[in-house]
Amino acid sequence: MRGKRMTIFLGDSDLVRGRPLYLVLLERLRAAGCAGATVTRGIAGFGAHSHVKTATLEALSADLPVVLTVIDTADRIDRAAAEVIPMLAGGLVAVEDTDIAYYSAAFRGGLPDLAVASVMTGSPETIAPDASVADALERMLGRDYTALPVVDAGGRLLGVVDENTLLDKGLAEMSLSQGKVVGADLVREVIARVRDGGARAADAMTPATTVAPTARLGDAAHRMHAEGAKRLFVVDPDGRLVGVLSRLDILASVAAAKAHTAAPARELPQEHARVGEIMDRDVPVVTGETPLPDVLERIVAARRVVVVDADATRRPIGIITDTDLLARVDPEERPGFLTVLRSRWNEDARKKVQRARGRRAADVMTAPAVTIADTATVMDALTLTVTRHVKRLPVVDAAGRLVGLVARPALLRASLARG
Repeated sequence: MRGKRMTIFLGDSDLVRGRPLYLVLLERLRAAGCAGATVTRGIAGFGAHSHVKTATLEALSADLPVVLTVIDTADRIDRAAAEVIPMLAGGLVAVEDTDIAYYSAAFRGGLPDLAVASVMTGSPETIAPDASVADALERMLGRDYTALPVVDAGGRLLGVVDENTLLDKGLAEMSLSQGKVVGADLVREVIARVRDGGARAADAMTPATTVAPTARLGDAAHRMHAEGAKRLFVVDPDGRLVGVLSRLDILASVAAAKAHTAAPARELPQEHARVGEIMDRDVPVVTGETPLPDVLERIVAARRVVVVDADATRRPIGIITDTDLLARVDPEERPGFLTVLRSRWNEDARKKVQRARGRRAADVMTAPAVTIADTATVMDALTLTVTRHVKRLPVVDAAGRLVGLVARPALLRASLARG
């Protein structure tokens, strides 16, 4: 794995407000999310002023050379360097590329023992409170996220505009995932109606669940689970937004840390818990021959269905979400399907859905289905959802029959054993 090494040369007597500078730097590096740093004190050396410094008995109180070394990912080292260099009145900072041959991540319970700052997504996109909801929708439709933090002119977090709130308040006519597949013309119509409504971000925002960048990842994950949140907003002591921590960020950190650690399996709950123990057994299913209007009815109730063989084996062959359905029906049928998906029927929608007669589930499903065995470990499923970018996995037994479904919230919950 490629990374960078930053080496900071300073003196033992360098102080910041009466405290040793190397300790202040260590605290700053930890807050920046670095995995670790080491300080060593030299026995002799000289710097820019050509003063020889030694640790002889005659000069035990001399200004001995001190070296602080930190190795991490390139982007994290770059961010850390930008923070610590302005704190130095003198000395030397060297940054170089390095190969990380092995890294053993420490776990506390089932999660890496890291600060939130080391896992969060930094520099999140924001919106002002007086911006229009239509602008928020346009920006979210163009990105891969479903919420925008609202901040004031000083960068302090005020709240969040998210997809669910916009739908609940009637400020959006489709989910963001649906908006990305229905076509530009229909999206423009929806955005225009939202803009005509005049709603501002301040009118649509809700309180944001926050966490400090120095909080431990395990504590943040427990809070996320307890409050049913998909994400936490990371704020500094002054309330300024510095990052966003998502459920996927946490699961990805578990998968990455496990890949670089030699921790015994028994120490991690995800390694001895099985998928069959945490899966949801109530899975909506259709066969590949199920007519499309019938599929639509199931999607309205569950937002997704697993497609299985038409015979008695119940072998998963695909999966259908509301987005799959909209993306694969004819463009002129999409407005009607969208209306029905919002649990509203009208005559126009009924006509558009009727046009889909003769089409089947197999025509719109995503195939093949990415599945996981019920005997697989939770860690296996967690890693698969991260690497394959899927939110839910159909679970199969030894004969390949569908027996359940496992989703990211269940994987996070199974990772929250206290260590």
